[in-house]
Amino acid sequence: MNAIPATNVRENGTASIKLTINGKEVVAKKGATVLEAALNTGIYIPTLCYDPDLKPYGGCRLCVVEIEGMRGLVSSCTTPVTNGMVVYTETPKVNQSRRITMELITVNHHGDCLVCAKNQDCELLKVARYLGMEQNHVDRLRKNTQVFPVDDSHPAFIRDLNKCILCAKCVRACHEIVCHDAIDIAFRGNSAKVATFGDKPIAESICKSCGECVVRCPTGALVPKWEKTPTQEVKTICPYCGVGCSIYLGVRDNKIVSVRGDSESPVNRGTLCVKGRWGYDFVSHTERLTTPLIRIPGVPRDAGQNMKTHDVFREAGWDEAIELVAKRLRDFVSNGVGVIASAKCTNEENYVMQKFARAVLATNNVDHCARLCHAPTVAGLVQSFGSGAMTNSINDIGDAACILAIGTNTTENHPVLGYRIARAVNNGGKLIVANPYEIELCRFASIWLQHSPGTDVALLMGMMRVIVDEGLLDSAFIRERCENFDAFGESLKDFDLDFVERITKVPQSKIVEAARMFATNSPAAILYAMGITQHSHGTDNVLATANLAMLTGNVGKPSTGVNPLRGQNNVQGACDMGALPNVYPGYQAVNDSAIQKKFEAAWGCSLSPSPGLTLVDMI
Repeated sequence: MNAIPATNVRENGTASIKLTINGKEVVAKKGATVLEAALNTGIYIPTLCYDPDLKPYGGCRLCVVEIEGMRGLVSSCTTPVTNGMVVYTETPKVNQSRRITMELITVNHHGDCLVCAKNQDCELLKVARYLGMEQNHVDRLRKNTQVFPVDDSHPAFIRDLNKCILCAKCVRACHEIVCHDAIDIAFRGNSAKVATFGDKPIAESICKSCGECVVRCPTGALVPKWEKTPTQEVKTICPYCGVGCSIYLGVRDNKIVSVRGDSESPVNRGTLCVKGRWGYDFVSHTERLTTPLIRIPGVPRDAGQNMKTHDVFREAGWDEAIELVAKRLRDFVSNGVGVIASAKCTNEENYVMQKFARAVLATNNVDHCARLCHAPTVAGLVQSFGSGAMTNSINDIGDAACILAIGTNTTENHPVLGYRIARAVNNGGKLIVANPYEIELCRFASIWLQHSPGTDVALLMGMMRVIVDEGLLDSAFIRERCENFDAFGESLKDFDLDFVERITKVPQSKIVEAARMFATNSPAAILYAMGITQHSHGTDNVLATANLAMLTGNVGKPSTGVNPLRGQNNVQGACDMGALPNVYPGYQAVNDSAIQKKFEAAWGCSLSPSPGLTLVDMI
């Protein structure tokens, strides 16, 4: 065991560094920069290019400090702390340098602060005030510079390069967070500017519209078109895909006027996609139903297609509507009625819906959209691991040494997770994409297995055959944690590589390379979506992914496991709450008499012992 050097201290189990800033002793984490150490201690250092989510850049040169033993001024955002370091952030030399730098930045900035959308929220203005630069002094410094046309081609935000200070935050966010190349700094000298490929309007570029550039812009160069200052913020979860990004909705006059990502969330860390950032106009849409509607007597059932809503239905109060529905439902109690729950509802709502079906309507005919997308996930993962859910958290995935993405177009269907996968690759991780189609992740992949549609089992079994034949399996894990390995080994005999290549159309060499890569780069994670579940053999596909993870010991550890990517924002919750025809909450079988009695005692009613109809059977 190696001893920790005496100059290091430990706080919360993390090696730390002691230094002095402006005569104050400071403790910082090992690897932190001087700027981070100062900010964490409450010592302000002005900067326009620093962002905690981006790599140190040192572009604006406003964060310069003096450090004993170092020549000249150094940028605090790029200088790591060392033991015994003595830093001065407010010396005459430092302040003079900052003022000169700020003057050079401001000269090329078009000053229309009074009509700017960022007025009073502009980082450039805040820094100028901190440095004691008055508005009239700034105005005198400005000269006639090149005037750029304002780009308002995008439906969600405006680009005004006349207010750009070339801090490169937008470019770096696009490259480092989204791993995209929609914009970059183009041209030279006074003509330098942030531009798209070919200098086209942003709406004609490959921009993903994620808004990561907009939220990080320190000036009015990038501003949302429709946002207003909210009077309150409400923390919630994005209503779209199954990633579960945490967001804050800004509310004003009972309407959503702004959206921001939750930087404290381990799922998205403040990052959002195009839907999560901008897609909330439906909440206050004029065509949204806000009151119950009751069909007008005498209107034919097929008349609705050619008539307006108010000609077919009349508005009703909630009491009248609920009473009517309850009266009608009495005629269909037991198996004459079906209940369709929703993956867009909360856990509590789904729990109440399935309980209403079973305890009030006396039927197990309750289901939801998972039937059409991830029912094989529930069946396969419950059989393999006892739970129909991801074995690991989304926060784990970025630290995986190898990722197998099969049957998922992640950057399109789960964009924020797609960013995380791309960052993992850029940080040295391996990515294996198994998909019949060339998706965006293929450009990040070490290997692309372009197998024929419907041959997922053969492909995965072929990989496992290689792993077993070459002794790359985790024998200790299998011995201690797995069952029926001998029978599984027998099943692999039918999947020699000649057969697998003929079935999948994937060259043997690629199958071998992928198998070796997955087995030898630990921790390794498997991600999949509806590309492998929406098959007649979808459950077998899921079982094959589980077997691959267990074969290599990639289960029950950080950054490993089998991780289904759900389509809706609460498919997992709806399944967990029992909105399925064959299981109670917690995946407890309805045809198990002991479990049935437990729920009868809890709910105080008799329950049907027969599994109900699926969504497809109901229809």
